Amino acid sequence: MFRTTHRFPGRVTLLFWVLAGSAPAWTQTPPAAPSASQPSTVQLTLAQAIRKALDQNPRVQQSLLTVAESGDDRRAAASALMPTVAAQAFGQRNKYNLEAQMGMSVPGFPMLVGPFNWNMIGLEAHVSLFDLSLWKKWRASQHAEDSARAQGRAVREEITALVVGQYFHALRAGASVTAGESRVALAEALAKLAENQQKQGVGTKLDTLRSKVQLQTERQRLIQAQTQRLTAQAGLVRLLDLQPGTSIELLDTLAAPALPIGSFQDAYQAGLAQRPELAVLEARDKAAESLREAAQGLRLPTLVATGSYGSTALQSQPSANTYQVSLGLRVPLFTGGLVSSQVSRAKSEQNRVQEARRDVRAQVGYEIQVARAELEAASHEVEVADLAVELSKEALTQARHRFEAGVSNNIELINAQDELARANDNQISALYRLNQSRADLARATGQLEQFFTR
Repeated sequence: MFRTTHRFPGRVTLLFWVLAGSAPAWTQTPPAAPSASQPSTVQLTLAQAIRKALDQNPRVQQSLLTVAESGDDRRAAASALMPTVAAQAFGQRNKYNLEAQMGMSVPGFPMLVGPFNWNMIGLEAHVSLFDLSLWKKWRASQHAEDSARAQGRAVREEITALVVGQYFHALRAGASVTAGESRVALAEALAKLAENQQKQGVGTKLDTLRSKVQLQTERQRLIQAQTQRLTAQAGLVRLLDLQPGTSIELLDTLAAPALPIGSFQDAYQAGLAQRPELAVLEARDKAAESLREAAQGLRLPTLVATGSYGSTALQSQPSANTYQVSLGLRVPLFTGGLVSSQVSRAKSEQNRVQEARRDVRAQVGYEIQVARAELEAASHEVEVADLAVELSKEALTQARHRFEAGVSNNIELINAQDELARANDNQISALYRLNQSRADLARATGQLEQFFTR
């Protein structure tokens, strides 16, 4: 075994340790800067979530583009009814052979004329004074734009329904986590109580084991609830088009909403008046009627006025102002079946709309009736669930007092914990169904976005 010993002078040793302790600046690792793309936490109320989804959802943006295109079609149809004015300028250099044009020659008269220059500059106007077909086509384009706007409202209602449902689902999961955390804290306290009872000789080891098993059961329920909350929030992040991994803090709570006042007929009439699907069909029906009348208008005469005003000159002669006004009447005599085919197609569209309207009206009545029934049932369930929670808490308190006094074992206490857990879950589920059924009723009457964003 060999040992090597190095001896440094005192100053050299001191300098060595000073240099070793002070590393150069280029060898030090700088602290990591926070990433700009790192997911953050977003606080949202339900109204804010709806507005964010409606501002960013691709389907909503596509519906806005469709409305803009419908507006362009309406303006294009209106342009056919407006006067058209064009500026025109002509310049010609002509040389004529009169013998070729007249087919004969005149002795002593020159047969070649020119060359000479001719120019003209001025304005030309054209206006349709009476054309029923064009006017009806313009009316049809207006109704088509109304249909596109109503379809956009239907898309907004659909996106709002998705956001509301997912937000309520996240609220339900969050309430389950809160209840689970409370039950875990209670189970920990009761497990500690069982251990103390065993140490004092009042309780048994079996009581301690039962309490520990119950504690693990409550922890397992809490893990499941936390997983459901993460899943619900991830779905909401995807629906709002946020950065993946963003944490959402819900600012609303799962509470009983105000119940609507009114009868089924009131809600049904409101649905018929405000459902965007019916507005779409109404606009389509009016557009088809206008197209039918436009097709029939092809059989009527059309009256067109044209005019021009300008300045003309020949060679070096001074220019002179000229104008021309004409009025034309066009009477169609034979259209080759064009009118009858367009009329038949418009009537088919109207019949299709009528059948769709009957189906939607029946669907509106069904949805309102079901939503009102579920809303009434859920409101009673909430009352029952609230009472069950209070009774379960009272039963748990009584069982705990009996176990602390050594009157009974903790079997009653464990059963009371299970009853409280079921009562809490039933209460949360009843509140969720109450809020969801209220949202379903608002959507059935066509007031979902208005109800949650006002």
